[in-house]
Amino acid sequence: MEYLTQFFLPVSIWFQQGPDWLIPIMKGFTLLGEEKFYLLIMPLVYWCIDISLGIRIGILLLVSSGVNALLKLGIQTPRPFWVTKEVQGLAEGTSFGFPSGHAQNAASIWGLLAVTLNNRWGKTIALLLILLIGISRILLGVHFLHDVLVGWLVGALLVWLFICLEPRVIKWYKQSALMEQIGLLVLVTSLFILPALLISHPFNFPPLAPDWIKNAGVELTPYNYDDLLTSVGAFFGLGLGVIFLDRFGMINSKVKIWKLVLRYLIGVIGMMILYVGLGSVFPDDISLAAYSLRFIRYALIGLWIAYGAPVVFTWLKLADKKER
Repeated sequence: MEYLTQFFLPVSIWFQQGPDWLIPIMKGFTLLGEEKFYLLIMPLVYWCIDISLGIRIGILLLVSSGVNALLKLGIQTPRPFWVTKEVQGLAEGTSFGFPSGHAQNAASIWGLLAVTLNNRWGKTIALLLILLIGISRILLGVHFLHDVLVGWLVGALLVWLFICLEPRVIKWYKQSALMEQIGLLVLVTSLFILPALLISHPFNFPPLAPDWIKNAGVELTPYNYDDLLTSVGAFFGLGLGVIFLDRFGMINSKVKIWKLVLRYLIGVIGMMILYVGLGSVFPDDISLAAYSLRFIRYALIGLWIAYGAPVVFTWLKLADKKER
């Protein structure tokens, strides 16, 4: 990996020699790959547009994020602005760099939409967003070209696997009992956490290269489990919520516009109470308690999105039940 870092370093330097007016535009595109953006858009699709598509997007996004966190912990390569002061870090980048999570998640989510949509313009826009989100990460100095290329590749592979496995998983799900479904969810969740424990000790990690810290000029925390537990916790909560909602009764999105708007507002308020409220009282350090509470926090957010909010919508007459 050191060879690739040195080989592609001139590419990163070249990208940053572009005009200054490109920087805010690229920051805008990079925001489309942020956790907070997906946290607002995925529920919108789930609550107000198409609940099945929302489930598919949510599951693929969280699986992709979990895979990316594992790859970063396992490969442990620097970002361009860690390597040299010739590259400025114009966006946050305190975790390891390879592969690019923004590029991978964009290829996963927008790639799934490109495959799903029948509209030619929709496919074109989705593919352009994948391209521009990846390029933004290079121009902002937080990823090498090979980080982005491999991120796109991993994202595309995940879309392919998702499409191949989805019919079999749905068939098994419809034929299985409640405890079997929950058992599989627990197993898949564990398959993300256990490898991470083998890759990197959560509390006793090795020191970083002094040059990385010096060049970055910011505190680097690449060994922490925050990103992994965010994804895995939300995945567990979302999966549990989908299982529960399937028995409660799936909600119907074909209602009046004002009801959809109210759904989204109420849902986001509930989500923000968990996201901001619990985030302000739960510890945010590197400890077993902090990691456990982070998992619980995001599991509750996933559960609220998938099950809690739809139940409240039904109570408030903003949604009608429909059979699965």
